[in-house]
Amino acid sequence: MITIHLDHLLFNAFHGIHEEEKVLGNEYVVDCSVSFNERTDVIEHIYDTINYEAVYEIIQKRMSVATPLLETVVMEIGREVSRTYPELNSIDVSIKKLYPPIEGMQGASGVTWHKNF
Repeated sequence: MITIHLDHLLFNAFHGIHEEEKVLGNEYVVDCSVSFNERTDVIEHIYDTINYEAVYEIIQKRMSVATPLLETVVMEIGREVSRTYPELNSIDVSIKKLYPPIEGMQGASGVTWHKNF
C-alpha cells in the first residue's frame, strides 16, 4: 500500500460561524493523506499513482468556498478526492484554524475526517 501526503498547506479563508470570520477570514492549515494499493511492482508513471497536484487543486478550490463548519469542508474535500480517485483505500483530511476567535485561547482548533473504502 502507498500513502501520498500533502502536509501543512496554508490558506487564508472565510470559514466560521462568527461574523468577523466571514469578513476578516482566518489562516488555516490543511493536511491530507490518501492510501491505495499499488498496481505495479514499481511505480514509474503518474497514471499508476495519485497525482498530488490534482488533490491539491481539489483542496484549494474547496477552501475558497466560505462555509460555517470545518466539518463540512473536510468531508466535502474527502468525498471529492475519493470521487476523483475511486481506487483509494482510505483518506484523512485535517483542517486547523490557526487563530480561532475565542478570547484568551492560544493555539489552534481543528477537525479531522478519516474514511476507509
